[in-house]
Amino acid sequence: MLRRIPIMAAGLVLLGDEATLAEQVTLKLSNGDTLHGKLIPSESTDTTTVLLHPVLGRLNIPKTALMPEPKPKPWKLSLSAGVTGSNTDNDLSAGGTVQIDSSYTEGADKVVLKGRAQYEVSRDEGESGNTTDTNEGDGELRYIRSLNSRLNAYAAANFNYDALNTTGTDLFVSSIGIGYDLIKDKNKRLTVSIGPSIQKIWGGDGCNADPVCGQTFAASSARAELEWKTSSSSSITVTNTYTGAYVNGISTNNIFSIALKIFPLNNQRLFTSLNGQTIYSELRSPKVNNSISMQVGVKLD
Repeated sequence: MLRRIPIMAAGLVLLGDEATLAEQVTLKLSNGDTLHGKLIPSESTDTTTVLLHPVLGRLNIPKTALMPEPKPKPWKLSLSAGVTGSNTDNDLSAGGTVQIDSSYTEGADKVVLKGRAQYEVSRDEGESGNTTDTNEGDGELRYIRSLNSRLNAYAAANFNYDALNTTGTDLFVSSIGIGYDLIKDKNKRLTVSIGPSIQKIWGGDGCNADPVCGQTFAASSARAELEWKTSSSSSITVTNTYTGAYVNGISTNNIFSIALKIFPLNNQRLFTSLNGQTIYSELRSPKVNNSISMQVGVKLD
């Protein structure tokens, strides 16, 4: 009996850790009953849901016993905005940002439209006028055609602008190719895609003196996107897009972005978000552009 105590204690510790990490859920059964407990994602499958019930213990519930989930709405739309302001030693700074994320899904077809704009001004002590510190934004239009459960074809157009750049205030990339879901489940999706593209930069005081500014070049693009619903009240999206233009060897344009959303009311409607983006472009000046913003938004789907 004494030999069993350490084994039982270890099992309780493991069970406690698993229960702590598990998500508290409510399952509706097809007969109208409900079950409350902690979902065990590591043991659940597409056909069976494993629930840790506070009274009944571990339950293996077949998918056929659950109430069918309502079909998702074809439209998804979220709007968010944020403002900033500070006053230090009579140095004034203020600005704002606005962002839109929308998509429409019909059968195997999906269209994604995204847009973002950020603007900030400042005025130092002793100055009579304002100075623009930030005037930038980007947009994306992406069409995705599902070929099977994991493979898809896509066509995309991306536009980015930074009005303060010396060379290359505007950047346009258009690409087509194939995408594949490396990870795809209820809470996580990791998609990679690759294909040929074209790239063009233009605008800025130094554009006329730059031999590549204003021209269009053949390129290749690769993209990785992680969408992860970390809990019922939070989600994270990480995207990295690489484009190599065939000029001066291969000239890199890389955009890395991350967005953390928190739903404080746990209703998947109102949210706060922390957004960050880093751009490195060899054909623009300056080559590096970093931005970060805190926003409040609402999901309208």
